[in-house]
Amino acid sequence: MVTANYGIERHVDYYLIRFFKSMRRFSSAPYNGGMGESIAYANRHVERNYCSDPGIEIPQFLGRNNIDAKGITVTLTACPVWDFVLIEDNIGDSFLTSAITAGSGNALSIGSKGSEGNGTVNICVLTDLPLSDSGTLNLFQTIVEAKAQAFNDLGITDRKTGKISPGTSTDTVSIFVASQGNDIEFGGRLTDIGHRISLTVYENIGLALQKCLD
Repeated sequence: MVTANYGIERHVDYYLIRFFKSMRRFSSAPYNGGMGESIAYANRHVERNYCSDPGIEIPQFLGRNNIDAKGITVTLTACPVWDFVLIEDNIGDSFLTSAITAGSGNALSIGSKGSEGNGTVNICVLTDLPLSDSGTLNLFQTIVEAKAQAFNDLGITDRKTGKISPGTSTDTVSIFVASQGNDIEFGGRLTDIGHRISLTVYENIGLALQKCLD
């Protein structure tokens, strides 16, 4: 799939979103996360017992697949990734795209060590809206809140404690902003983008979970 802003490649064990120009990055990904710039995002399937050092193993994986390790952000999940949830939307003339995979087998409540299972919720959002750094981090919080609310309303519990879980111990959020503008200073749930994204995440977590039955 190719749009005017990015192209998507689907492979058996990963999907790759290549940006047609570098985007500002705000990410909790295990490889090339943090704040900076990225030229691509990949979400990769790994075995449940994956315990390698991502800083060493992921570049090896990228090399085997002829993917340049420089500037790519990578997340990991034990869930299948081929049939990930993709939501392509617009706010005015700006694009707003979300890619989601979700598992809850190792959901854990606060203070718990959880249990084994196919877990990890990986949420990626792409936009060219002129979000400031603080506005993007506000949107990051909005996404986490929406995911936790979805887990709550779906009744997803920690298998060890029986308590409602807000997510798993390895969940990630990655936001990529194509604009260098900073006109939008807020991304909470009462803003246009926060309202839209919170509903997108909340309404699609269940679908993503169905694709990763544990």
